[in-house]
Amino acid sequence: MYLWIQGLLTGLVAGFICGLFGMGGGSLMVPAIIYVFDIPMKQAVGTSLFVIIFSAISALVNYIRHSKVYPKLAYFIVPSGILGAQAGAFLTSRLSDVLVKYIFVVVISGLGIRMFFQKENDGVCEGNNFNKIVAIVIGLLAGFVSGLCGVGGAVLIIPLLYIFLKVPIHTCIGTAVIAILFNAISGAAGYIVRNLVDFRIGLMLAIGSTLAAPLGARISIRTKKEKLRKIFAIVLILSGLAVLFK
Repeated sequence: MYLWIQGLLTGLVAGFICGLFGMGGGSLMVPAIIYVFDIPMKQAVGTSLFVIIFSAISALVNYIRHSKVYPKLAYFIVPSGILGAQAGAFLTSRLSDVLVKYIFVVVISGLGIRMFFQKENDGVCEGNNFNKIVAIVIGLLAGFVSGLCGVGGAVLIIPLLYIFLKVPIHTCIGTAVIAILFNAISGAAGYIVRNLVDFRIGLMLAIGSTLAAPLGARISIRTKKEKLRKIFAIVLILSGLAVLFK
């Protein structure tokens, strides 16, 4: 019973973060799984991707309702993200736990620092007006990090969409959830076939994350963009440090 309570609470927090920041919750869920359930890094990554599928679906519904999604932009990010996620999952299965851990720390914390100091823009991109090549590259990079580090990809998608395609921050988050969903499906499949997913833990986390994601999405949509960006950045930095000192 105590294990179920831990799993549900961890899932609730991760699902809330997914809805709030458009993150799959992996940057929080991976360290949480390691701390709470004491399982190896690779298995924590695979289980995280499995749970992200459920939290992303739950959050996406709310962003679509509030028109905070650019579907045509997602058409370019999603297919390239799937390819990148498979490459990342393939590479992770051949690396040591220690190396995967340090890659996770560097990527997550580095992007958090960059996002915190990034200047605001007004978001000039329109739903159909964006550089298609840049969108494909963003998808590839985000998918690769998703498969490699067990995150949904938003840690790259959101800042890159914001910086290079000038997408408004709230729409960055909503659009990123679509890519996160498909990246997680692709990445999780790669881990499942390699027997690196703990379905018992994943089910506990998925229940909590699915319940909490809509609340996070509603709060995100109502939060001012500068505050949302800085909170997003701080969460990334702290998540990286949590894994570093485990």
